[in-house]
Formats: sequence, C-alpha cells, structure tokens
Amino acid sequence: MNLFKKISWMIPALVITTSLFGNDQDVANYCDPCPKEPPSCDPCYEKSRNKPYDQGHEICEGTLPKAYNAPARIDICDGIDAFITASFIYWEPLSDQLDLGITDLSANWPRDFDVVKFNTDYKAGFKVGLGTHFEHDDWDIYTQYTRLHSNHSTNFSPSTSHVTDFFHTPWLPFDNVLAGSQYQFLLLSEVKSTWKMDLDKIDLELGRAYYVGTNLITRPYIGGSGHWLDESYSQSFSYDGTPREVTMKNDSWAIGPRFGINTQWIFYEGFRLFGNAAVNLMFSSNKVSGSGISNGTTVSTPFNFNRDKKYILRDVEELVIGLGWGSYFTSDKWHCDLSAAYEVQRYSHTNYMSRYAQMRSIDVQNESAVNLVKPGDTYLHGLTLTARFDF
Repeated sequence: MNLFKKISWMIPALVITTSLFGNDQDVANYCDPCPKEPPSCDPCYEKSRNKPYDQGHEICEGTLPKAYNAPARIDICDGIDAFITASFIYWEPLSDQLDLGITDLSANWPRDFDVVKFNTDYKAGFKVGLGTHFEHDDWDIYTQYTRLHSNHSTNFSPSTSHVTDFFHTPWLPFDNVLAGSQYQFLLLSEVKSTWKMDLDKIDLELGRAYYVGTNLITRPYIGGSGHWLDESYSQSFSYDGTPREVTMKNDSWAIGPRFGINTQWIFYEGFRLFGNAAVNLMFSSNKVSGSGISNGTTVSTPFNFNRDKKYILRDVEELVIGLGWGSYFTSDKWHCDLSAAYEVQRYSHTNYMSRYAQMRSIDVQNESAVNLVKPGDTYLHGLTLTARFDF
C-alpha cells in the first residue's frame, strides 16, 4: 500500500518536471535562434530575415515614416505665383594683362624698375529678372539678365628727361626701331591707354527653396548661363615725333550649365543674412583682331593682326553675401523684399588681346622667341542693391 502511494505521487511529479524542462528548452531555443550547435547554422540568416528593408535599394511605401524638407517659397494668396527682381549694380571690372609697361630709370643706382599699371574704377549697371512657381513640389524657375558696359583709361607721362631713362611696352612687339620696344623718356610723349568692356549675361535657374531649420532656408538650383563679353584695348603715344599706336579687340561668347545654392538665415522680424554661390562650366569662343602703327626706319608703318579664333572651356564663379529684409502685405496678397550685397564674379580666359605680344618677344640681339602664356581673366566686384516683388 505504501509503495502504491509512493508511485502515485512520483508519476505526477515526473510529468510536471518533464513539462517544465521542455518549456525551458523551448525558451532557450527561441531567444537564441542561432545556437552554436549545429555548426552549419548561418549567423546572417536570421538578421537578413528580420530586416525591414534592403538598405541602399528601393523601399516600399510605409516602410519608413514619411518626411521631406518643407517648402519655404513665398506663398501669395490669390496671386499668380510670379515675382520680378530689379538690381542696381556698382561694380569695378578688373582684368589681367592690361598694364601699360615698365619704366627703367637707368640714371639711378641701383637701377629702378616700376610697373606702369592700368587703373580701373567703379561703373554702374543693372540686373532684371522674372520668375514663377510650379504647383508640383513647389519648384520655381527664374531667369535674369545682367548688363555692365564700361570704359576706363590710364595715362602715363615721363617723370624725367634723362637720356638713360626708358619706357618699355609689350604692346608693340613689332616696332623694329629699338630693340626690346624701349623708348627714351627724353623723346617720349604722354602714353594713353584705354580699355572697354561690355558684358551682357543671361542666367536660367530651376530650384526649390526649403527649410533646413526653423530660421535657415536653402535653395539649390540647376540651370544654364550664357554671356557676351566684348573687350578692346588701345595704347598710343608718339616717339621722336612719330606716332605709335595699337588697338586690340577680343569678342567672346560662352554658354553652358549652371549650378548653385542660395542660403538665408532669418534672425529677426524678416531681417536676414544671406549667402549665394554659383559655378558655371561653359564652352566659349574668342575672336581676337587688331591694328596699329609702328615705326619701320624713318616713317610710320601700319599693320594688322588678322582675326584669330580660339575655342576653350571657361569657368565662371560667383559669390554673394549680404543683408536683406522682406514682409507680406495686404493679407499676404503680395510680398516685398529689399537687400544689399557685396558680389564677386570671375570669368576665366577672357583676355587674348595680348596674345600676339606674348607669343613673340625680341631680346637685345633682335632674336625672336615664342612664349606660351595663359590668357588673362576678368573679375567683377562691388555693390548690388536688389528689390523683389511677389504677386
């Protein structure tokens, strides 16, 4: 009887213990889906099975929370979603390889050499632009025309009358009276040089303005640009009563893609600091020609530089930094924005006017040599005042 009671208690206990042990094994297998045994288990299998999406590939809608940069364009109520811009520019054009020449004051000891620089000043111009917004994803398209035409001049008068003081100029490399195109101050009149530069430029931009912070807005864009940049340079003087003069022209056009970004930080009641940058890579054509009067032996000799065409790739960089203010008016039916900025632009490989002089130099033995020298660049910098109206 006692044995029967013991067996009757042992059987339920054994069943319960076996059940608990089995449950413990199941939990261990679930928490460790890749046990060390068997050794053929692939540790990457479960990881790949549990990934919600394949990183670096397309995903399904709803896989991740939807989010994108909220639009930050000017939003006019009951308007046509267009805007116009007008800018007054007061820029100074600068260029490489425009200097008149050098002076050689041999009467001094040690000898003094000075560069006779070509000086420029600020000139007025303007910009006008027109743009509109698209309903699709709040993109905008904007085109702008820039015009800056300028004339500059620099004169040089000999400061001494010593027979050993000379003026050297590279602009008359074929004047064969004096080796090295050197002219005594004693016989030299005032040297006059002029530079004319006409820039007409059209830009086209397709961009989207959006918030990247509560006070920070950016607008990347892509587009195209084209410009016409015509230059002429002349230098004239008389030496021992005989005139010398040269006039060179460089007519250039360029077209190519344009990339840029506009940023603005709004710091108080519509006031903002902004910075814009753009780069253009352009196919360009340059046509160079010229004419002048040099001296053969005792008489003046006219000459011509036949037209030379040069195709290049030109890069144009632009940078703008400034301060602006904008506000909505009449229940958001129109918006006005005013800004003042400092602007810098660089146009590479624009001045081929000194190419003939650079490719032929004459030393004191009257032997010619060929010099391959990089053409000059054109730089613009100065003040830009802009008004924009959205309607």
